[in-house]
Amino acid sequence: MPLACELTLPLPPSTNRLWVRARKGMRKSALYVAWLMVAGVEARKQTITRVKGPYKLTLEAVRPDKRKRDLSNLIKATEDFLQSIGVIEDDCMSEAIYMRWVTTGEGVRVRVEPCGVE
Repeated sequence: MPLACELTLPLPPSTNRLWVRARKGMRKSALYVAWLMVAGVEARKQTITRVKGPYKLTLEAVRPDKRKRDLSNLIKATEDFLQSIGVIEDDCMSEAIYMRWVTTGEGVRVRVEPCGVE
């Protein structure tokens, strides 16, 4: 059975802050571009395993402060990043997502494992 991929990444920006209006449509926000760069540096320090086909994603995030936050707003940037570095083939192949807030660590801990379609 193929191995899972486990990475620790900085907390991604909320989905609400990934894109900004431009003259000709939309573009990535400066905040999103900066996060992609930092996440890329952090990912290269770790072992990247490619997961082919359908997958399940586990994401554990540390709250950066006491403000109200929507946990589900962390999925899009994380999955798009995983696709961009080749961990997953396409984020449309997600079969299951498990997310939760945790109290220890930093940023987000991501685990991607193969998931046979049943």
